Amino acid sequence: MNQELKNTEKRKAEPLTNKEWFTFFIIPVNPNSRLNSKSANQIEYERYERFGFKKKMEQADTARIAGVLFYFFIILIAIIIYYIKL
Repeated sequence: MNQELKNTEKRKAEPLTNKEWFTFFIIPVNPNSRLNSKSANQIEYERYERFGFKKKMEQADTARIAGVLFYFFIILIAIIIYYIKL
């Protein structure tokens, strides 16, 4: 039982893998929100909440914010380039 508790605590402290972080970064919002369906990111985030993976939740939030900012700046740069060429 003691080893099981150690493993549980160890899993709670593990960070996101690169693949998990990249998924939250590339798809920061649910594209199917109008259809009331859940994306893989939402399901994964709810799993983190259910099992108490605080560190993964914090990193997922950070990856989402970074993803939104990334897309915002890409769109902003595209608009600037478009208006410069006019």
